[in-house]
Amino acid sequence: MKRSCEHCGELIVGGVYRVTSKQDGITLLNLVVCSLCSIEAKRLRLHAEEISISSNPSSARNRESRR
Repeated sequence: MKRSCEHCGELIVGGVYRVTSKQDGITLLNLVVCSLCSIEAKRLRLHAEEISISSNPSSARNRESRR
């Protein structure tokens, strides 16, 4: 499955990252981004972690909701 970066819109060809930001327990930002956008997010002191993308997008959403 081809994925595009939710920030810059480019096709993700390398690592896939989730960038999040929370304030007072409320999620303000939750994006799946490319490696270049994850570097920018880290520079802005946002939380960015490499993730594994399965072929079934709904399974990734289910794992996130269980946290």
